[in-house]
Amino acid sequence: MRIAYLRVKIGFRLGDLPSFLLLASTLAIAQSNPQALVSKMVENELESQKHPRYWMYLDSKTRPGRTEVSRVIQVPECRITWPVAIDGHPPTEKERKRAREQVEKLESSVDARKKNRDAIDADGQKSAELLKLLPEAFLFTRAGREGKSVRLKFRPNPNYRPSSNESKVFHGMEGVLLIDAKQTRLAKLSGELISDVDFGLGILGKLKKGGTFEVVQSEVAPGDWEVSLLDVHISGRALFFHSIGEQQHEARSQFKPVPSGLSLVQAAHMVARRVQSRVRRHELNFVAISRILTGVTPLAAVRLLPSRLQV
Repeated sequence: MRIAYLRVKIGFRLGDLPSFLLLASTLAIAQSNPQALVSKMVENELESQKHPRYWMYLDSKTRPGRTEVSRVIQVPECRITWPVAIDGHPPTEKERKRAREQVEKLESSVDARKKNRDAIDADGQKSAELLKLLPEAFLFTRAGREGKSVRLKFRPNPNYRPSSNESKVFHGMEGVLLIDAKQTRLAKLSGELISDVDFGLGILGKLKKGGTFEVVQSEVAPGDWEVSLLDVHISGRALFFHSIGEQQHEARSQFKPVPSGLSLVQAAHMVARRVQSRVRRHELNFVAISRILTGVTPLAAVRLLPSRLQV
């Protein structure tokens, strides 16, 4: 005990005291009452959703038969996307034309913006509903630490009764939950279906045992956490989200905050200016998706943007 105390004392700085105390408090809660820690994490996540931040980021999305890399920018009215590479190749003229038309439609049509926003909001609402289920749908036990996070194992709570198809699938999983020890935010949630899940005696749908789901959140700016990885591999047939399928791998990177009050046209030009500026400085970084972008030079990547959006 004395040796352990000396190690802490020697490597400890006074300025680290608040963080150390916060970490110690989080670990203590995890040890004595992991359910309470999960409830606190859910509370923080739901509170953050009340104060959304808007970002520009690089999105790499893989679904069966197709891998697409896009530059995405979020504004309050909708989300704008431009293709950068599709299946490792520059978009075709037809694909670039389709992207231009989609942007023009968002700029000119209130209904198009509303449909875009409604789909995003629907996903957000379902995510919030599933988050709320965590403390009651599962039983948690502490399983040490992983990096800066508290590691908890979870399994279905036998006393919980799912009230929807989404919660039925969610409740059929067991896995690992990582909670950032300093900010009590969700860092990672990974689960595996431990039994087949039927809907309407299998008539309405069935998901097979062994399917996996993983979501990772990263701190993209001080105090701001965003989903940086989504990985879904579930066999069967069911669709619960507008933008999440049963077979999907999505990685998001290069998050940059979007200035408040930015219009749709300004947002589109901001993407173009940022990409061209980074090319001039030879800093265009596609390291995270290098396998996808093999053979695509930075200058070629800029040319993939819609011509009307380049400045």
